[in-house]
Order: sequence, then structure tokens, then C-alpha cells
Amino acid sequence: MTSPQRTLVALDMLSDDINLLNDSQVNSELHFKLLSDFLVQLNQLNDSVQLESEAAMKRLFVGSLFEQAIGRKSMVTVYMKLLNYVLTAWDATLKADAIINDNFDNNADVRLELLQVKAIKAKSQLKTVASAMGKQDYEAFCSLLGLTADKWQWDTLRARF
Repeated sequence: MTSPQRTLVALDMLSDDINLLNDSQVNSELHFKLLSDFLVQLNQLNDSVQLESEAAMKRLFVGSLFEQAIGRKSMVTVYMKLLNYVLTAWDATLKADAIINDNFDNNADVRLELLQVKAIKAKSQLKTVASAMGKQDYEAFCSLLGLTADKWQWDTLRARF
């Protein structure tokens, strides 16, 4: 297991990489991969701080890019859930689009319906968690992870699902 400080540095670097993506790279496979890597690092951070106190967590985040955004031990888990819902919805939507555009065969209706339900469920869960955390915290989450597409924005999320 890596140290929490090392994991925090990895998260910081991944966030920087995500936010340095140019417009054509945002919402691409590269962005998806970086978000997946970010989730892996969040899981490692969560595992490494299980026995830490809230005060120790605050000290860990001091001076970090995540001091305001995550800051509390419980927010690590919230970020993990949110990011997992984003990745699930994104992946299911991409697969459904691929079926519609390229691979519509005899079993496509069933697969398409399952993927669409999976995407809708993930977006609904995302909305629930985002609503619980509030607009300011959710927008900080989107900012850290380069989720600039309209479908991830607070107003769209709250209005649509």
C-alpha cells in the first residue's frame, strides 16, 4: 500500500493532466482513461486512510489542490461514488451509441435497452449524490475532473433526471 501523501500527489498530477486536455481531448477515450486512473487512486487513498482521524485527514490535505474540494474523510467516499457513477453512465452511453451506429443486429434491442437503463440509473444516482452534496461541492468536483460537458453540469443534471 502506498502512503496517503504519495497517492495525493498522484491525484494532483492526474487532475492537472485532466485539466490540461485540449478541447478535442475532453470527453475522449483519454479523458475516460484519466478519470478511471483517478478513481483507482481515490480507492487507494480511501484504503490508506481508513484508520486516520479527521484531524489527520485535514493535515494531509493542507496546501493540496483538494483541500477545499475534498478536505474531509467522508468526501473521499463521496468522490469515489460520484466518479464511479460518471464512468458507468459514460461507458454505458458509449456502448449504446456504438450499438445504434455500428452494430445493430438481432440481439441489439435487448443489449441497447440494458445499456440505456444502466446509463439512466447511473445518472439518477449521480443526481442524488450531487444533490446531497450541494451545488458548490459538485461544481468543485466537476472542475477538478474536467467534466465540462453540459450533461455533467449542475443545472442540466438537476433538470434532466
